[in-house]
Amino acid sequence: MASSSMVFGGYAPQPTQPALGRNHLLAWMPVLAFTLLLALESTPYLGSDHTSAPLRQVVEALFGYDVCVNWEVIHHAIRKTGHFIGYGAFALLCFRALWITLRGATSRMSCQLRAHGLALLLTFFAASADELHQSFLPNRTGQFSDVLLDTCGGVALCLTLFLMMQIVDWIRNVPSLRREWVAAAKV
Repeated sequence: MASSSMVFGGYAPQPTQPALGRNHLLAWMPVLAFTLLLALESTPYLGSDHTSAPLRQVVEALFGYDVCVNWEVIHHAIRKTGHFIGYGAFALLCFRALWITLRGATSRMSCQLRAHGLALLLTFFAASADELHQSFLPNRTGQFSDVLLDTCGGVALCLTLFLMMQIVDWIRNVPSLRREWVAAAKV
């Protein structure tokens, strides 16, 4: 018996412009959600004066009371690491959305470079807007050094992704390596 895809394959609806727009909208939804998370984090209620005590309790529970002798330094490091990783994740989400949106427009390498560049630009703008907003809050400060730290997080994770994509493309283009890689994956 023939499968339905073989029988109805010729009658399958072709993607139309509205469906393409829907896919692009779905691609950008995680970016929007993460932007809302960044906006929520940028409130007076999540300033360092409000996060210090809960984070200290967690660190003391995990590592003991002795580690909190230099709590201000540890707290600062935790918050800056959060900035670095958070905006790095934001850059990857922007890359994903741009990769889906730009796919097929140009060559694969051109699309990768364009998507990475635009993702980093969006990360820089989001970090700048966040710090500008924080400069108007009573218990927060807007610092350009935080914008640079956030952007560096985006650069680090985008560069890692770019290199991984290049390695995978290289392996795919070398037939003998691809056979070995597929054989190792089956084991």
